[in-house]
Formats: sequence, structure tokens, C-alpha cells
Amino acid sequence: MPAIEKTTVCLCCGQDKPSYDFKRGHSICSICDMLDIDSAVTMARATFSAQHKFLTATRDGRKQSRIAAKLAAYEVHGKRCTACHHLKPAGAYNKCAPQPDGLQPICRGCNELRVISIKNGGTHAWHIVRDALRASSPEGK
Repeated sequence: MPAIEKTTVCLCCGQDKPSYDFKRGHSICSICDMLDIDSAVTMARATFSAQHKFLTATRDGRKQSRIAAKLAAYEVHGKRCTACHHLKPAGAYNKCAPQPDGLQPICRGCNELRVISIKNGGTHAWHIVRDALRASSPEGK
């Protein structure tokens, strides 16, 4: 059975190389170690840029698939509005990129009421309206 060689990724060129290509305690391979400083910096920047683009694309792809799965579940079961506690379809919510599901936690109807009541009477007025909406929900919360 052949021995499995330990490999390390060079921080300069980004290639996976056998550990004998590295000096002890170094994270740059012997080939990159012989480069002049300008070439090494240029190569390292290109490597980090490529890695960052790959990680960003992978992360964005995972987020998009997670959002699609949640939206599909909302079409079946509905999403609960945090203001009125009614289950509503995903189309009843505005988009909000920072949220994990890509939708605002408050439905459009409640959001309109929230804006109007805060403009007219402040947050205390909104809390009164919100509590009335929750009392009319099926759970009565």
C-alpha cells in the first residue's frame, strides 16, 4: 500500500503541493520563495482575489438556494407576520435582502399601518395597533 503524502496549500500561488516543497515552518513553497518580492506580492494578490471570488460565489449560491427553499415552504404553509400573527403567502411581504429568507418580517398591510401610526402617534400608537391586530389573529396572541 503506497504511503499517502501530506500536502499543504501555498499562500502565495494557492497550489496544493507536497509538504517537502516547503521549508520547515514556512507557508510559502520553495518556488514562490525564490521569486522577487514584487512578483510574489502580485501572485499572492491574484490568488487571494480568486479565492475570495470563489467563496463569495459559493456563499451567494447557498443563500439563494436557502431562500428558494423557504419561499417554497411559505407557498405551502405561509409565513407568519410578526405584527398580526396571521399566516400569509410570500407575496404578501416586501423584499428585504438582509433577512435569512429575503422577506420582511411584517406583511405589507401591517407595514402600512405601522408607518401611518408611527407618523401620527409615535411608536406607542403602533404598539397599541399591533396588539389589536394580534388579538384578532386565530391564536389570539
